[in-house]
Amino acid sequence: MSRLSTRLTHNLLTALEIMESYTLQEIADLLEMQFTGALRKGVLSRTGENAIVLLINLEKHKEATPYRDHVDNDVLYWEGQLKNRFVEKNMNSGEYEIFVFIREKREQRDYRYYGRAIPIASQYFEPGTPCKTKFSLYEYADTVFYHGDFVDESHTAIDDPVRYDRIINTTRIATIEQRSVQQQYRRDALRLWDNRCAVLGVEEPKILIASHIKPWRVSNDQERVDPRNSLILSPLYDKLFDLGMITFSTSTGAIRLSSQLNSRDYDRLGVDDSKRLATIPDGTGEYLSYHQTYVFDFAPCAETELRSLIS
Repeated sequence: MSRLSTRLTHNLLTALEIMESYTLQEIADLLEMQFTGALRKGVLSRTGENAIVLLINLEKHKEATPYRDHVDNDVLYWEGQLKNRFVEKNMNSGEYEIFVFIREKREQRDYRYYGRAIPIASQYFEPGTPCKTKFSLYEYADTVFYHGDFVDESHTAIDDPVRYDRIINTTRIATIEQRSVQQQYRRDALRLWDNRCAVLGVEEPKILIASHIKPWRVSNDQERVDPRNSLILSPLYDKLFDLGMITFSTSTGAIRLSSQLNSRDYDRLGVDDSKRLATIPDGTGEYLSYHQTYVFDFAPCAETELRSLIS
C-alpha cells in the first residue's frame, strides 16, 4: 500500500483553530471537495489522504438514524455508520488523523472544531448496528486547560520566566488540592460502603480501592467527590470494573460479565454471574446506569490498553 498523502491534513491544521466555528462549505473547501459531496454525511475523507473528518450533530432530527453521540469533558462518545465502517477499520492503523467538528443544536448553521482525536475504546457490532467508539479529544483538552487556567488577556508568552513560575506554582497547588479531595472522597466512600468490598465483603482497607463508577476523567466537579459515585472494591474487581469487563445491575446489584473475556477466564479469576453488590445506596443507580452505557463492554484500543497495563 502506498503511503497516504498528508496534504489535506496540513490544510486543516493550518487553517483551523480549536473551538472556532466553521460552516460546512468551509470544511468542504479545506478538503477540496464539492459542497454537495459533504451534505448529510457524518464522515468525510478523500481517497489517498490521511485526514478523516467527523461531523457530529448532538441533537438529531426525529426522522434521522438515532445515533447517540455526546461529549463528556474531553471524551467523545461516537456511534459509527451502519454499514460503511471506514473510520472503525482505519482508526487504529496509525496512518490517519481524525478531526472532530460538533454541532450541538439542529438549528445551528456552523460546526465547532474540537481538534484531533484518538480512539480510546470501542464496541463492535454486526453491520446494521452502529459500532461505538470513545475518543480522546486531546487537543481540545490541552487548549481548554491552557486558555482556561493560564492565559490572561495579554497572552504572555510561555517562555516568560515569570509566567513559567506561575504555571509551575499553580500546577503544584492544583496537585496538592486534588490529592486532598481524593483522600476525602475515599474516606466518604469507605463510610458509605461500610468499610468493606461491595462484592466480596473483604474488610482490609489496605487492599480496598475507592473506584469511581462514572470515571473521574468524564465527571464534573460535583460527581468527582460524590461518594455515591463510588464502589469499594478489591483490586481484581476494581481492575475489571475500570476496564468495562464487569458492571452491576442498577436494581438488584447483580454482576454482568462482558464478552471481552470468555467464561473460562472468568472462572479462573473466581468471578461468576452469581456475584452481586451487597447493597445499592440511594443515588448510586444513576452512576451505574452511566457505567453500563458508556464503560461496560468497551474494548480498549491497543495503545490505550498497553498504557493501562503497565504500572
